[in-house]
Amino acid sequence: MKNFVKLIEQVHAQRYMKVLNAVVAKKIPVAFMSIDLLDKAVDTVKNFRAQGLNVTQLITTFEPRNEVDFDVVNLRDAEKIYPQPEYIFTNDPYEIDARIALKNFPDAKIIIMRDDTDAVYETFMSHLDELREVYESLIDDMSRKTFRGYWLGNISNRFGEIVYTNAEHYLIDGFIPAEGAVVIDGGLGDGGTAKIFAQTGYQVYGFEPSRQNFEVARKVAAENNFVAENLGLGAYKHETTFTQEPNPGASKIDPHGTETVKITTLDAYVREKNLRRVDFIKLDVEGAELDVLRGAVTTIARFKPILALSAYHKWDDFWTLMNFVKSIRSDYEFAMRQFVMSREDGAYLFDANTEKNLDLLGLRPAITNSGECVLFAR
Repeated sequence: MKNFVKLIEQVHAQRYMKVLNAVVAKKIPVAFMSIDLLDKAVDTVKNFRAQGLNVTQLITTFEPRNEVDFDVVNLRDAEKIYPQPEYIFTNDPYEIDARIALKNFPDAKIIIMRDDTDAVYETFMSHLDELREVYESLIDDMSRKTFRGYWLGNISNRFGEIVYTNAEHYLIDGFIPAEGAVVIDGGLGDGGTAKIFAQTGYQVYGFEPSRQNFEVARKVAAENNFVAENLGLGAYKHETTFTQEPNPGASKIDPHGTETVKITTLDAYVREKNLRRVDFIKLDVEGAELDVLRGAVTTIARFKPILALSAYHKWDDFWTLMNFVKSIRSDYEFAMRQFVMSREDGAYLFDANTEKNLDLLGLRPAITNSGECVLFAR
């Protein structure tokens, strides 16, 4: 309870707009970090300065120029900067600049400039009872650190607050099924996660409503001996519409979508295929996780499978998913982990120049992301 109260205090003190407004009002000197093309980075700094942010340094990977009224510093000279910046701002949505800044300036406050986070703050502060119950239900310190980092990081935009695990996606100690387990992969995507499950020795049944994604996953399934179904999972059997996004992993059920897809329930599928057991259920279905659980009540109650549920598509996922699982079986235990995206998973994000910079700067081939938080139950 003491640590949860401390988190509330930190959330209130570090909320993004509160800190940003204070930095602007006090004209605190700040640095801006960017590996973008120098002309573009210079223009960005000029724009921030015009808005009142006292940017006195641009830290870049390019050779500095002197025709601007702020310092332009090459990253290789980071240690020579004196005094070291207290605040470093970035505006890279994929957080690469922030990772570089944190690596080279570990004592600085690294803040990502993006949308106002007041809505996240209000959600957190108006649901403290539910969030405290979730926090107190988590079984280990890493889960509680993950919980803290997720909320504080998303409310403060302060890079470095979010705590990432080094574990394989969806497979963490204490929540790994035995060899030969029957695994349900809800949200098959391109089949990459199901491939890992199959190579681990599991019998995998994957579900992907998008025809485009399914055609890719079907080939992976054939090569790796798992079942791929061109179906979505939900609370009841029906047909609905679907939107295919440029990022295949973000495609989702959408009442305004142009693609028609079939939805079944996990309970119906288990019954129709006469599955004698289900040991593990992974769900990453772009906000439809609760609907899928509603269609899996009998399966969960009967087999008590390990659950790995994406809990970042909606702000209330943290408590609605946990509470629903508890309503099915009160003997579940819960953990939480934050994952990175692999470079392969996020390949659509990168151009050749970004790939080159990632390698030159010694950053591991992964994308940190304020989402990718998974609730586990066993």
